[in-house]
Amino acid sequence: MTHVVVHDITEPIPRYLSTGQQIYNLACPSLPVQYQADPMRTMRINVIGALHVLDFAQRNRARVLQASTSEVYGDSTIHPQPEHYCGNVRPIGIRACYDEGKRSAETLFSI
Repeated sequence: MTHVVVHDITEPIPRYLSTGQQIYNLACPSLPVQYQADPMRTMRINVIGALHVLDFAQRNRARVLQASTSEVYGDSTIHPQPEHYCGNVRPIGIRACYDEGKRSAETLFSI
């Protein structure tokens, strides 16, 4: 049976919720008009949200699928990109709250 939980990921996930074996973290506005409207919230959703999901998954011994984006590579200078391509990122600017938030979440999930 599948359960969908609607929750503000910037807040800890309640301990009373139980989970199966898998968590799909899809939390974050992805349209520029949405994530640029509140850049600080966008960063909190990605970074604090990732920490809350990781904590919840560890407590419940569950696996997590973390949704990311090609935006973590920035504006490509090479087409197509080879596997070793590290990107062309700009850590400041109007889109940085989304790009850097997703990149930070990936780091948290990799450690």
